[in-house]
Amino acid sequence: MNTLFKDMTSASVVYALMKGDEIKYCEGSIVTVGTPRMNMPDMKPGQMQMPSMQQVVDVTYSLDGKNYTDVVDVTASMFPSKQPGMLTLLSTDKDAIVRELHATLKTSENYIAEAKREVPKQEKRIKQCKGLIAQLDTDFKEKQQTEERFTKLEETQRQQGGKLDEILSLLRKQI
Repeated sequence: MNTLFKDMTSASVVYALMKGDEIKYCEGSIVTVGTPRMNMPDMKPGQMQMPSMQQVVDVTYSLDGKNYTDVVDVTASMFPSKQPGMLTLLSTDKDAIVRELHATLKTSENYIAEAKREVPKQEKRIKQCKGLIAQLDTDFKEKQQTEERFTKLEETQRQQGGKLDEILSLLRKQI
């Protein structure tokens, strides 16, 4: 069974997985753990029932030389926090961090696999939309035709430039 935050003492190790643009792992330490107290969660607008009281503890911990304080349920051995400036999972046990890393890896792999399946569908949809818009919107059609003409002109100029370079190269060899 994992150690609960309420049972930790000063200088106990805390494990943190920071999930910002980059994923970072670090170990920190407990600075202080307050005494358990009752906390009344805030009522949300439109909420009809009073939220139930919750027994919590104030946990101050240090990560990368900075101290942060969070209110933590007394039964928690891990909790999420945004105190360090990004979503951070804090745990009393390194295995919880490893499990979260496995879950994050699987989520990212699934996201990429789904995106790869969707790209061809979306490219086809873009092509179909442009075709239908060109049929129905004469201004768009004219703009597309103008862009196509410019593209053809630019390609022709590139080809001519390449041919001129070849001619100049041949002339230089003869001199």
